[in-house]
Amino acid sequence: MKKFASYLVPSLIASVLMSMYAIVDGIFIGQKIGDSGLAAINITWPVTSFLQSIGTAMGLAGGILVQNLLGKKDVAHANRIKSTVLIMVLILGVGFGILFYAIETPLLHILGTTEESFSYAKSYLTIILMGSVFQMLGMALLPLLKNSGKVKRAACASLSAVFTNLILDYVLIFVADMDLAGAALASVLAQVVSCLICMLAYFKELKKPLFMKKDIVELFKTSLAPFILAYSFSIAIIITNLVCSYYGRDEAVAAYTLLSYLSYIIIAIACAVGDSIQPLFSYNQAVSDYKSNKRMLKYCLGISFGICGICVAFMLIFQNQLGELYNLSNLSTKYYKDGLIYYSIAALCVSLVKVVSSYLYAINSKLYANILVMIEPFVLIPLGLLIFCLPMKLSGVWVSYLFTQGILVALAGGLLYLQHKKIFQNSYS
Repeated sequence: MKKFASYLVPSLIASVLMSMYAIVDGIFIGQKIGDSGLAAINITWPVTSFLQSIGTAMGLAGGILVQNLLGKKDVAHANRIKSTVLIMVLILGVGFGILFYAIETPLLHILGTTEESFSYAKSYLTIILMGSVFQMLGMALLPLLKNSGKVKRAACASLSAVFTNLILDYVLIFVADMDLAGAALASVLAQVVSCLICMLAYFKELKKPLFMKKDIVELFKTSLAPFILAYSFSIAIIITNLVCSYYGRDEAVAAYTLLSYLSYIIIAIACAVGDSIQPLFSYNQAVSDYKSNKRMLKYCLGISFGICGICVAFMLIFQNQLGELYNLSNLSTKYYKDGLIYYSIAALCVSLVKVVSSYLYAINSKLYANILVMIEPFVLIPLGLLIFCLPMKLSGVWVSYLFTQGILVALAGGLLYLQHKKIFQNSYS
């Protein structure tokens, strides 16, 4: 149990702190600008998330390869992989930054900006893209550190980044009067701080990278599933932003922004609980200690449901104060309150689904895990919006989210049953 806690607590703290980035930005932007500012930051978030998800996926993939090499006592090769990951992230960061900057204006229109929110969205996204390398590198270094056993250093980097972002948000948005450009610059500089702290713990282990085709191919193959897992929430945001903008313009998108922030906290908690215990799940699976895995899975599900349940209660009790904190207009507040009850119930489903998904990945049940992750953004969300929005319009957006998560929790239970049945049959065959 002590080992379980040593993996869980630091990772849970780090993940929750990282989820505070956008949430803190939203508070300051809402107070300074209002609905159009909130709409702008939520519309641009999928681009920021794309960069961060690639960084996270590359870091996780690199960590898996490093652990395999360390298991074979090949320390030199493991350290070269670490260097290769960093070089690849730098190359991708520059490449995607230039690509998105070249198509920035049409991209923002595709993502659903209105005339009121376009200028805000563009000023925010431009600076994010200028710092794209740091967005990706900061996220890549954290899982690499965790997989190297330096969980506390990763948590320290996350904490420092959050406080840097918090202080600079106030200074740049209000004191320097930079509005969304200030929020973007604060986020980039916070990632710079995170990178520096991580590199101090990482630099001595780096070796000159050898760009072996086999290593690079394996790195990209291993990073695909974590990228989809990390980015699936943003695909949902893109689709829902477009529907909200169609039915209620910036006011509806602003309401959805706050609801998505609340959902993001729940997802961060649930993913942190599951992801932090993945090494223990993987180890127990390798040594056929299935009883320990079932016991730990129950602990994880209970912890995730309990913490998320407390968060949901907090959201419901302080729903008026949250609306005021983000400076929602009267119409946005109405939309937000209409959706909160549906999102609150759905959050309890999310707290279980994300843990099951992490568990299935950890025990190498990739087919079931991929089904659980990919069916949400590509099937259930579009289907739910189609079914409920045509007759219910904007209210259908909130109902469809609960519909999606309800199906997912039932599917997760079914897949978990099938996986454990397969394990039971194999263990007695």
